Amino acid sequence: MKRLMKTPFSTALICFLLLTSTLPIFIRETQAQTTAQYYVTVNPTTQSATMYTVVGQNWTLSFEAYWTHGDKSGQVIQNATVTIQVTSTTKNQLIENLALNTTTGAFAFNYSSATADILKFNVTKLVAEDGTVYDGSAVVDGGNGVFGLQSESVTVWWDTFHVSLVSFNTETSGTTTVTVNVTYLLLPEEGLTLPDYATYSHQTFLPKIVHGANVAINGDEAEESAVAGIYTASVPCWFSTAYIHVGVSQEGWATTHTGFSFAHNANGPFWMYGVLIASAFILVTFGLRYVSLRKTKRPGAFKQCFPFFGGILLAVASVISLYWALVGIDGTLHGFNWNLLCVLGLISFGLGLTGAVLSLRRKNQTLVLFTICLPLIANLVPVQTSLESYQLPVPWVNLMAALAIAIASGLLISNANEQFH
Repeated sequence: MKRLMKTPFSTALICFLLLTSTLPIFIRETQAQTTAQYYVTVNPTTQSATMYTVVGQNWTLSFEAYWTHGDKSGQVIQNATVTIQVTSTTKNQLIENLALNTTTGAFAFNYSSATADILKFNVTKLVAEDGTVYDGSAVVDGGNGVFGLQSESVTVWWDTFHVSLVSFNTETSGTTTVTVNVTYLLLPEEGLTLPDYATYSHQTFLPKIVHGANVAINGDEAEESAVAGIYTASVPCWFSTAYIHVGVSQEGWATTHTGFSFAHNANGPFWMYGVLIASAFILVTFGLRYVSLRKTKRPGAFKQCFPFFGGILLAVASVISLYWALVGIDGTLHGFNWNLLCVLGLISFGLGLTGAVLSLRRKNQTLVLFTICLPLIANLVPVQTSLESYQLPVPWVNLMAALAIAIASGLLISNANEQFH
């Protein structure tokens, strides 16, 4: 410690100056080794790297490819083929790879999305006119640290409306009051700020809440409340389950169709009493028919009831088809796309009822068995398809009960060959 303190001041100063003068040299050498250079660069020429538009709207994206290393540095790359990777950031999956030609060095293309999504467009490969492949991972000149390709990506938001159910009132028979909240699907709660040229509507701030939209609930115009984005309407409803269709439209935007369903408290008891009364009537009819045949003391009296029992069950399955046909007609009139449910339900009801009459009269067993197939299908497939197309819950208990009734009818009639003539 004492020797260090005796070191001349001039010697210490010289050491300090040598250290500070050589340090920048080492820093520059390190930076030169770590800073990568690229033979080709493909960058977007659009004014914004993030853009926002509506579902179904075409958006033009443009890029430019140019050399950034070697003798051609600064020149555009003509007659090359670039691969643009389109990925969904919301689903985190690859959508497709686009192959485009850089005839003059700059190239553009139109793109649209039929569904709401945030898509990222990134150039992943360039094939020059001489066939040389440049991509981000390949090292063309490892000695000089020169890589193949660098590029900047572009992100485009294709947005749509989102409708959520706020509340509903089913305490009045024949009427349902529905309140919904309408927002844009992809926008964050705090909204989004972009340059006006980067948005379809030339807005700089995009709010989450949809204000002043045209909202129809079961075809009736909904009224926006004092709270922006909250819309309410009272609509007629006569079924035990309320099926609500909400259509939202706005200038320049594609109309969206959203469905909701829930039990109707006021209508439910009437339908329940109707089902109980009809079930009791059918059971009594079955009992009386069986007792009347037993009194004749004919052998195989129970089997002689098969055409009658089968016909009654077929009639019940046909009436169930009529119920779903009425649901389909009512839903179609109010905005649902349930045409298939309407048509199949009505055909099933008409032919099924015809088969039930033929079975009761013990005529044309083959035709009767054919008509059973219609309620068997119509009370399951189109109902499930129609409800699931709007992401509505499927009443599987009711559908399985209808299916069991149709199957029971078919088993009874198919095992009564000698009873038909």
